[in-house]
Amino acid sequence: MPSSPGQESQEQHKQNQNKVYSGSVFMLITRLSIKSIGIVSSLFLARLLTPEDFGVVAITVAIYAFIELFGALALGTALIQQKTNTLDDYNSAWTFNVLFGFVAAISLALIAPLVASFYADPRLQSVLYVLAFVSVLSGFHNISVIDFHRNLNFRKVLQLQLVPKIISFGVTLALAFTLRNYWALVFGVLSNQLVVMVYSYIMHPFRPRVCFRSFNKLFKFSRWLLLNNIVNFINDKVSQLVVGKALSPASLGLLSMSKEIGQLPSSHIAVPINVATFPVYSRFQDNPVELRKAYLNTAALTASLTIPTSIGIAMVAPLLVPVLLGQQWLSMIPLLQLLALSNMFFSITSNNSYVYLAAGKPHISFIINFSRLLVFFALFIPLLQYHGLIGIGEARLGSTLLMVLIVQAAVMRFLKLPVIALLTAFIRPVSAGLLMALAVWTVQITTNLSIPLLQLLLETLTGVISYGMVTLVIWHLQGYPEGFEHNIFSRLNVKGFPPATTGPLP
Repeated sequence: MPSSPGQESQEQHKQNQNKVYSGSVFMLITRLSIKSIGIVSSLFLARLLTPEDFGVVAITVAIYAFIELFGALALGTALIQQKTNTLDDYNSAWTFNVLFGFVAAISLALIAPLVASFYADPRLQSVLYVLAFVSVLSGFHNISVIDFHRNLNFRKVLQLQLVPKIISFGVTLALAFTLRNYWALVFGVLSNQLVVMVYSYIMHPFRPRVCFRSFNKLFKFSRWLLLNNIVNFINDKVSQLVVGKALSPASLGLLSMSKEIGQLPSSHIAVPINVATFPVYSRFQDNPVELRKAYLNTAALTASLTIPTSIGIAMVAPLLVPVLLGQQWLSMIPLLQLLALSNMFFSITSNNSYVYLAAGKPHISFIINFSRLLVFFALFIPLLQYHGLIGIGEARLGSTLLMVLIVQAAVMRFLKLPVIALLTAFIRPVSAGLLMALAVWTVQITTNLSIPLLQLLLETLTGVISYGMVTLVIWHLQGYPEGFEHNIFSRLNVKGFPPATTGPLP
């Protein structure tokens, strides 16, 4: 007996939801595995190197990123968004990347003396020469591995990203013990790119060839992504260059480490979720109902993970910094707290851009990001002048607070979402996050263990337990609706739990 259309729709919804969660889990494992290696590396390097070493590398990497973004047409994103691809599409994308790799390398070599002169630091010139070679290597990356994302094969994505990271971690750490200066970081970047390039050909049998036939086809979509990349670079990296010039490399080192920790929720939770959901969204570009459901489930999942993480980092920062990094990093604590809270608001809206990309409307994402840029710099310039390094944290938090309502209103209009649907997606993580903060604060004012590490562990454990308990209580009071919690307990195969759901998110 054939299923009714309603049953098929419900079954399709469950299958799509499972794809979102399964893909997100694999991408989370990928990023968390990589981040775990990165954290261990940073902890060792922070004690072996100085903030100035990190500042030197941060300046050169920002210059490198500026050159690279002009070739960052996100052709891989275009290949995911298209319903079908040809061999010419893959070959043309690879050809462009190779050509630009050489152009970028030449550009970096030419501007290296100028950059060193501008910052009055001759070390920058030789570092940029090494990064020029990194540009060449990145251009030869096997473009066909984008199929792992396109086909939702996130096991391969995990392998492709994790193996090079492990190898480069070993190289960087060995060099740090040997050299005890910034060159350990530089050659770590080089080794990572070399392994990524070689391993991409080991992972996928496709061998690209020189081709120009699909340039125009791919560029029609990717030109907006290029503009987006430029805006995002200015928003993120230019502020670092300004700090490096207006203040000092040491100040930039403090900013870089604060961003590294403060952006953990977005870079290693929100980003992998976004990467996993984009190919799913692309499959629904002609099905607004399923696209809407997928977005709501993704928004709830992202908020459930990033809100407690961001609040937690801000709350325990006074202990986290000295325990993990050492006394020389203490001055970054207030900046880290501001960036963590700013990141919370950015993370819960970061998935919105992927809705527009999947629907073939990248210009909407550009307009929103450009508006975000204008608001940030309107605050950044005066706040940096009057408050110094802490001003960039104030500008980040202020601009994200101003933009969050605009960004959410835009996606609600685009997807025709009722307000109640969006509120339902956020009610549990927001409520649980606020009560978690209250619980941690209570521990901080009532308990003061003599060993800082134990106090840090106590506060962290308090946050985890309180957030989890409040989330489950609210979920119970709502009647166990579908969502993040329902998916987790369903996979545990506990008989009779969760009970019959009241239905998916609106």
